[in-house]
Amino acid sequence: MVRINYINISFLGLLLISKLSISFMNMSPFIATIIIGAYFITNKYYLFMMICLTQFISDIYFGMHFSNIFVYLSYFCITLVLYFTMKYINLINSLVNAIYVNIIFFSISNFGHFVFYSESYTLTSLIDSYKMGLSFGINLLYSTFVFILIYHTLLAVSKRQLVKN
Repeated sequence: MVRINYINISFLGLLLISKLSISFMNMSPFIATIIIGAYFITNKYYLFMMICLTQFISDIYFGMHFSNIFVYLSYFCITLVLYFTMKYINLINSLVNAIYVNIIFFSISNFGHFVFYSESYTLTSLIDSYKMGLSFGINLLYSTFVFILIYHTLLAVSKRQLVKN
């Protein structure tokens, strides 16, 4: 029971640090932390609650927007997909999950931005909204890959250190 609490508290701390230490536009350490956290936190609702708490604290710090409703919705979908596709922790599974998660986040959050901030609600403006956000989505995916590589490197080093002891 104590070990589970340490893991949960550690990931909550990692989520808070990764969310609050970045600019509003770059969320890749947060998404990578969610992906890695899904392997260690067995209850998907508990992980989702931690994500929402962290996002709410971030919303208070950075400012709240109406489109953030869709950000919370994307986190809910991400949590469900991670627990549905999660098998065992390895680098390939994490990178594949990063692709799924980034597509979900980009699609839902960009649609929310379109709904709340678009001047016209046409198919053309929806497509233009996704085109304008595409560079953000690609940068988000690349940086998520980088942070997943960092997490897996740290896990490999800590595992090797445990084996030596």
